[in-house]
Amino acid sequence: MKTTYKRAILTGFVLTFLFQTCIYSQIQIDATATPADMVEFMMGPGVYYDNITYQGADIAKGIFTSGNSTNIGLDEGIFLTSGAGYIIPGPNMSSSSGVSNGLPGNPWLDAICTASTYDASVLGFDFVPLNDTIRCRYVFGSEEYNEYVNSSFNDVFGFFVSGPNPNGGNYGLENIALIPGTNEAVTINNVNNGWSTGGIPPNGPCTNCEYFIDNTGGLTIEYDGFTTVLTAWVLVIPGETYNFTFGTADAGDHIFDSGVLMEGNSFKSPGPAEFFAFNFLMEHNPDLAFDVIGEIEGHNVFLSVPDGTDLTDLVASWEEHGADVFIGEERQLSGQTANDFTNQQIYHLVGYESAEWNVFVDVVVDVPDLLFSEVKIGPNPAVGEILIENSYGFELTLYNTLGVVIYHSGNSQNKSMIGDLQAGIYYIKLKKEGKTEVRKIIVK
Repeated sequence: MKTTYKRAILTGFVLTFLFQTCIYSQIQIDATATPADMVEFMMGPGVYYDNITYQGADIAKGIFTSGNSTNIGLDEGIFLTSGAGYIIPGPNMSSSSGVSNGLPGNPWLDAICTASTYDASVLGFDFVPLNDTIRCRYVFGSEEYNEYVNSSFNDVFGFFVSGPNPNGGNYGLENIALIPGTNEAVTINNVNNGWSTGGIPPNGPCTNCEYFIDNTGGLTIEYDGFTTVLTAWVLVIPGETYNFTFGTADAGDHIFDSGVLMEGNSFKSPGPAEFFAFNFLMEHNPDLAFDVIGEIEGHNVFLSVPDGTDLTDLVASWEEHGADVFIGEERQLSGQTANDFTNQQIYHLVGYESAEWNVFVDVVVDVPDLLFSEVKIGPNPAVGEILIENSYGFELTLYNTLGVVIYHSGNSQNKSMIGDLQAGIYYIKLKKEGKTEVRKIIVK
């Protein structure tokens, strides 16, 4: 039986002193973040989400930042613990830190570790992927390392997916937190470098120790050991609804803490590294007198703005299908990030592949008619149907926000009426002479 006198519950003056001292210029923990804040923080491109749920103590969950000041391999993200978030910041001053919240475990986690669990912290939500894969990056750490390796105190976590399986049937709480190349769950007993007395580095025997980092005496994280950065992934069907639930819990008792840290912006459904629209919109650029619509040719985007436009502080808006967008190493957000377009800007898109896109902005006295200006699409917002005029010679494709094609025609029609549309946002892609333009249509 685990003895409780080894616990290091930090309270009162001692907690305040250590907390203020240890996190300075190190990992920052925010336990005030709501479950909705956490899901938004972890969400990457290519995913729509809804119906957020949380089981656990308020002090057991939250957001972390400044992770690059530690050796966990993640800069920012969210955390769930079987105790308290304030245990996470280092240095590793104890081999037995923990907080008991007096809460129940979780039956899904019980099944992984084949034991009763306690103090479960579990976050869940429904999601719809745009593409055929879901991925996320994470680290699991624990105070049960190293003195309780291969014992019944096999603290646990899991990432559970439910929904249609592309290979047939359905995922039923499928755990995707697995040791790479195996069907083994990531637990203390499955990833370690053997048992050792608290405060003494372990020396084998190795169990998948290529994925284990011993943190005995570590300067930046309290957990005695943790995994390398691992990736959980699962094949999905674009446009279908899934549930993702993940969490951690104490196994065998409710004493020493364990936690899982998931990288921010890493829950994603990666798609092609492709812009299919790139614009300067009035709503994000108040100095513009009209929306400037970019013409896409290959991996080049061409825009013309009127003379007098300040090119040094323009906010671009774009549409992509599940790609991360960067200029240099700075992440770009559509409709939010301002840049200097005095010279050519190079955007780097990362999806299931990577590609560079060149954006060229010309300043002209009289903005010329664009290739697509003759095409009339409306009304916008529309009610149930959209009329497209002057479209002879253009290839038209209408699709919804999930990328599902609703309508397609060749280049032989001059007028098209698309009806029976449900309320929502749609995009019409116009293509002619090797160039494309995308327009957003709102249907009420």
